[in-house]
Amino acid sequence: MSEQEIIQKYFSRHQSICETVDVSVGDDAAVVRPPENSKLVVTTDTLNVNVHFYPDCKPQYIGHKSLAVNLSDLAAMGAKPLWATLSLSLPNIDHDWLKDFSDGLYALADMHELKIVGGDLVKGPLSITIQVIGFINSNLKLLRKACQLDDFIYVTGYLGDAALGLKLINNNIKFDLKVSDRNYFIQRLQKPIPRLDVSTHIVEYAHAAIDISDGFLIDLQRILTMSNKAAEIDLEKIPVSNEMKGIINQNYDIKNLLIGGEDYELLFTIDPKDKSRLEKHFKKEDIIVTEVGKIVEGIGVTLLNKNKPTDLPEITGFDHFS
Repeated sequence: MSEQEIIQKYFSRHQSICETVDVSVGDDAAVVRPPENSKLVVTTDTLNVNVHFYPDCKPQYIGHKSLAVNLSDLAAMGAKPLWATLSLSLPNIDHDWLKDFSDGLYALADMHELKIVGGDLVKGPLSITIQVIGFINSNLKLLRKACQLDDFIYVTGYLGDAALGLKLINNNIKFDLKVSDRNYFIQRLQKPIPRLDVSTHIVEYAHAAIDISDGFLIDLQRILTMSNKAAEIDLEKIPVSNEMKGIINQNYDIKNLLIGGEDYELLFTIDPKDKSRLEKHFKKEDIIVTEVGKIVEGIGVTLLNKNKPTDLPEITGFDHFS
């Protein structure tokens, strides 16, 4: 089967034109039209085998995650997705793998009304690069450098579950776990949910935001560095899933939840006057957001436990080149 035939068979589901797409998959380049009075937001991520996923990972999850990590970046900017391009490097043609990979990819794309409008297919080590283009209206955007003194710090969802999933896959940690709990942790790693459900609301009034891909502490530090601020974090407020509570009871240090990475939750700051507004909205929507600390003067992060400073973990997160 030729390159063009593979593209046509597995990656042409969004070939037809629509309101924002004049030319899609099949030509030398896509021709698209952004919404009126909008600014484009562009992000890209590469996922490599044995770095971001293992060869035996379900291809549906690889397809999902390769798009989800990009959508998470858009969520951190307060942007809405429009289009994506895919560059796929394959060592060989496996039709079952391609079908399942494209199913996972397009299922998430369709969920967010995103159109895959082009890309490239080459032979080589398994690698997936996706570029996503979204938009923001007028000047509504979330930036890392915009947190303000006395802001409350919030996170979405739960922390640390994905990192534990990776440890379980690598057999780096052994606990008494129900099969359902083990599957939960691994799925949190392999099938993250981009928090566009949160960003589309908070973009109207949140100050700064970042997605937690490398670990809560290291990503928080990135906001603080760019904003020239410090933070106090209350360890007792860190949101913990029911599945994780059982692990912590088996002597798993809760500080591990702050350093593991792969959560793809949102960390953001708001003015204290917006606390009631925010929590009322997300309670109504049954979406978990948790206040975990505040922005203060100074440098770095102070971690509090029972209102007293406690040591930070020696490693604050993941870095590809550290």
